[in-house]
Amino acid sequence: MAVRDELIALARLARMDDSARDLDSELKQIPERLDELRSSVQMLESLLAQERSQLDEAEQLKGARATELKDRVEGLQRARRKAAQATNMKESQAGEREIEANRRAIKDCEDDLRRIGEAIEAKTASLAEREKDFDEAKQLLQSEDDKAKARVAELEAERGELLGGRDEIVATLPQVVIRRYDRLKGPLITAVAIIGDGTCPACRISLPPQLYNDIRRGEDFHQCPQCRRMIIYKEIADAD
Repeated sequence: MAVRDELIALARLARMDDSARDLDSELKQIPERLDELRSSVQMLESLLAQERSQLDEAEQLKGARATELKDRVEGLQRARRKAAQATNMKESQAGEREIEANRRAIKDCEDDLRRIGEAIEAKTASLAEREKDFDEAKQLLQSEDDKAKARVAELEAERGELLGGRDEIVATLPQVVIRRYDRLKGPLITAVAIIGDGTCPACRISLPPQLYNDIRRGEDFHQCPQCRRMIIYKEIADAD
């Protein structure tokens, strides 16, 4: 194949890839958005597990303090009986001290149980809200996942139509040209610049007159000396 024909094929290839660029971008963004949603769901699930664990710990603490309160009440009753049965001043005073100690412990237990109960009530309400948020997030993720699958199928079908025959075009071009094109297409996105005058349309540099004349002749592959894009003269690119 003559170089001029290869330049025409390269221009066609670049136009095909440029036309699919937005599709490729959306195809890349779809899984990224889903990953963000999955991360949000996982975070909510983790917070939910933490709050459930905290609620369980509070319930266990409440049970332990309730048991302690029961023991203290029984201790108070025993202390009262002991004081009532005292036979001397020393036994009577010891009984009164034991009664007072149990009364203070009972009050502490009751205060703790009240605080723990309030904390459990608040945590239960918070947990209900967290579970609601988690369920909504899971439903949203499932909905978005279904939409994403349908959209990906649409995009891939459209992309297939736009890039139909691309492999055949690539097969007509020298491998060294394809490698250069692919290397440029990554960082630059558009690897080929179609010029109609002596200015690179991508970076706006004025091309040296001799280089511009060589590009117009279409007898070799050329690159912009500044942005390094492959340059094809418009009349040659439009010849297909």
